Amino acid sequence: MHDGAAPPAGQLPVTSPAVTPPPAALPGVAPDAVDTRPSPRAADGHGSEPLAAATVDAAAEVPWSLTQRVTRNMLLVLGGLWLVGAAVLVMGLFYESSEVLDSALQETAERFLFLPDNIVFDTADQRRFLEEIGAHEEYVVYQIYDAKGQLRLRSHGAPDEPLDPLGEDGIHNFGGWRVLTMTRTDFQRRVQVAESQTYRGDVLLGSLGWLAGTLICLLGAASVALTYIMRLGRRAVDAARLELMSRKPDDLRPLSGTGAPLELQPWIASVNTLMARDRVLIEAERAFAARTAHELRTPLAAARAQAQRLVEVAAGTSARPNAEALLRQLDRLGRLATRLLHLARIESHASVRREPVDLAVIARMVVADFAEAVASERLRIEITDGPTGVVGDIDAIGIALRNLIDNALKHGGKDAWVTVLVETLSVLVINDGPGVPPETLQQLVRPFERGITAAEGSGLGLSITQAIVAQSGGTLALISPVAGGRGFAAVLRFD
Repeated sequence: MHDGAAPPAGQLPVTSPAVTPPPAALPGVAPDAVDTRPSPRAADGHGSEPLAAATVDAAAEVPWSLTQRVTRNMLLVLGGLWLVGAAVLVMGLFYESSEVLDSALQETAERFLFLPDNIVFDTADQRRFLEEIGAHEEYVVYQIYDAKGQLRLRSHGAPDEPLDPLGEDGIHNFGGWRVLTMTRTDFQRRVQVAESQTYRGDVLLGSLGWLAGTLICLLGAASVALTYIMRLGRRAVDAARLELMSRKPDDLRPLSGTGAPLELQPWIASVNTLMARDRVLIEAERAFAARTAHELRTPLAAARAQAQRLVEVAAGTSARPNAEALLRQLDRLGRLATRLLHLARIESHASVRREPVDLAVIARMVVADFAEAVASERLRIEITDGPTGVVGDIDAIGIALRNLIDNALKHGGKDAWVTVLVETLSVLVINDGPGVPPETLQQLVRPFERGITAAEGSGLGLSITQAIVAQSGGTLALISPVAGGRGFAAVLRFD
């Protein structure tokens, strides 16, 4: 297992000669490279069954669109109101049009009652009268009867049989006709004027068609207008969303409600309340980390001093091995406490800033801390030509790189060489030790996970490194084996 432990400080110059890493160690080349960005399973520490259940639940909850829902509901309401209004309009139209058309039948019948007798009773005048009118499509037909009930004059479309056999004055529906019968006061002439009920129905259906067509056009226009209006309304929400997205992780200032509509003010107030709570919790966590650092380091330093004194006093006695073991355990406890504090501060964004830094400068400073390894040429550094600037936190990246180098020196073996290769937007830490099985690479970044190794460690080094790189906008990739079935490489990439 490759695990990080805090290295001893030193002040040695960095050697320029270096061993060039094998081609397989380069990012993206080795088939066994693993991107260690946290997976859902690794993030919550649960097994595959809860993950599968969560996946099913997430798939069951399909995201819905507020714009589509509001538009659909508004169109349904508008369409329903339009249909109700159209139904009332059609009923009124049917009633009013019936009155108008019946009045037209009555006017026509009255005119026929007082036509000159020569037109009604003289055959020659009838023919001349009908020829002048000519054949045409008739919506209204008529029949004129004499005092004996004989048909004396009718229109082209009128049948030979009476339109209304009962012959009673007034309006009646018979045989698909709306028939008006009128008799002159001297009973010398009776007139029947009729209009087809099918024609009246067609007129009503035509009106309904125009209403329906207008409804469809208006609903289409309303859909476009509502979508546009909803997009305009979302601009207020987008302004708050963009403001939140542009902030740094530790920026918990309240959102500004200036210019936001009244309906959005409660949402902004709720978000501000939530951020205020988070700000209080983070401040409490930072204060706890600071107090814990002081309260742990002070007694540990005192205990270590006593243990060192005990080692000196026990020199040449059988108690010395026990005293040395106690000193080692206190050193291990001190490193573990330091790592836990680092992890807590990083996860709470307490110590991570984003500013321009130079990877080459950081690498030189960190490598210089490993004076003994540099002097024995176990640790070397290479810096390629090209820009090495990135955006991140110089202290956090230094901690991450120090963890990787300490891992490589400790777990690569006492005879393994370690190369720190600085490239554009990336840093590689490579050793030629025995490496680790490819299938175990993913679990190495989990807190307190340790592989098969004889070296001491807390299992937090790579976990801290992963958190630092993620907050700096980069990724950590692990590669093993590097070449010839041996070697281990850790690659820090920054955007």
